[in-house]
Amino acid sequence: MSRTNISRCTLSPKKDNNNLYVKVKNRNEALSRQFQINVYVKDTSAKELLPVYVDDQLTHVDTLKPGAEKVYRIDVSSVKEKVIFEIVQKKGGSGIKVSRNSKNPSSVELHIK
Repeated sequence: MSRTNISRCTLSPKKDNNNLYVKVKNRNEALSRQFQINVYVKDTSAKELLPVYVDDQLTHVDTLKPGAEKVYRIDVSSVKEKVIFEIVQKKGGSGIKVSRNSKNPSSVELHIK
């Protein structure tokens, strides 16, 4: 039976930016991580997913090889509130670690453990 691990963090889009960038790194050097990405407005009951892009391709499911990293672009042009960035891992992993880049406030870095 597989264990599902859901990790969430709250992100604040900047007023003058239409995109929010999230870099996800796989810190495991031996195993690939397959996960689902869900991004939605924090205080809504509908939980409509915002578009997530990698290399200008719309995606909500991805796999990172051991030690790999990717940058995901989230279209937040229609959002004024905070958003929830959620990673759902069906197999393995023990969560995420969040760090902000103070030089670029529209960029967030997540590490999959």
